[in-house]
Amino acid sequence: MTYDYYKTLLGEYINFGRSEEQFLGEVGYPADLDLSADGLIAAISIIAAVTDGDFKRLVDLSGLKMTDFSRKFAIPYRTVQDWCSKDRTPPEYLPMLIGYAMIGDLPSDREQ
Repeated sequence: MTYDYYKTLLGEYINFGRSEEQFLGEVGYPADLDLSADGLIAAISIIAAVTDGDFKRLVDLSGLKMTDFSRKFAIPYRTVQDWCSKDRTPPEYLPMLIGYAMIGDLPSDREQ
């Protein structure tokens, strides 16, 4: 999936009322996503977390502990804590890039 298509999906999520179920119902299975059914659900959850500005959910969806998440994305642990507790807000581009990387790490149909 290209980054431009990813940004389009973020916009579509907003257009469909920020509802994961409605987004899935309207968009269906995008041809540009080579993901398993579980991977598609995970991708939609990541898109929702990014669009809704829910950094804690983004960390949770990664399946990593907060310390491992901070190491993987080279973000200081305390900064990740602050973003998760909403004491501070990350720059808008950063959750978008992290979400894109997380979707890229999801298993494809060929890996099943």
